[in-house]
Amino acid sequence: MGDDAKDAVRAQFSRNATDYRDEPLFSEGEDLRQMVASVGLTGREELLDIGTAAGHTALAFAPHVARCVGCDLTEAMVELAAQFAAEQGVQNVSFCVGDAEHLPFEDASFDIVTCRFAAHHFPNIQTAIQEVSRVLKPGGTFLLVDHYAPAHADLDTFVNTLDRMRDPSHVREHRLSEYETWFADASLAYEKKLTWDLPLQFDNWVQRARTPADTQEKLVEYLQTASNDCKETFRVTFDDDSRPVSFCLKCALLRGVKQ
Repeated sequence: MGDDAKDAVRAQFSRNATDYRDEPLFSEGEDLRQMVASVGLTGREELLDIGTAAGHTALAFAPHVARCVGCDLTEAMVELAAQFAAEQGVQNVSFCVGDAEHLPFEDASFDIVTCRFAAHHFPNIQTAIQEVSRVLKPGGTFLLVDHYAPAHADLDTFVNTLDRMRDPSHVREHRLSEYETWFADASLAYEKKLTWDLPLQFDNWVQRARTPADTQEKLVEYLQTASNDCKETFRVTFDDDSRPVSFCLKCALLRGVKQ
């Protein structure tokens, strides 16, 4: 499963890299400011951003730290991120191809590791968190932003099925209780800093993923026939023709400090 899932990620993000660079959800999210504000910065920090995509997180931290490295599984994303940083004249950021589950860095190399809207693509999230802990210096900070699954099994199944239908490279949105356990197993002191509902427009959401037309229709039906609990939890709205207009995903900013 792991290699197949990673191949799916490479395929998905190679064909639509620029969409993720230009999408306001990734380039302008309030969560970026919350991430920067959630850790005390002196300007001397070495930061690693895993699953960096177009580099938005690394670029958000760059003015506040000594050096940022962005690491991503997809070569097309790495090339795009490097070009994006160069266009903005950012000098203290570099990018490399790398696997979050096998980070190409020495032990205790970084003061901060970040991961934003990428963990749901990792086939072996526990291994990735162990790798984060390995490359963090003692007392270093891991900041994770991602969608999460509610604790209720039906809601968990609903949102993961929805995301997997839209994008086959999606592996799983995890429950916060799972993250708490995995952080502890990796010697990271867990703290839930923030949770919020992330509003999404259905048409933009499927277009950004290049979801095939027949699958889009299956997603429409899936949302139409969802339980009332699912519709209320994920705030699904419809137009006068009963086609989905918008919904939300549950998101969290988690912080782990290396013990």
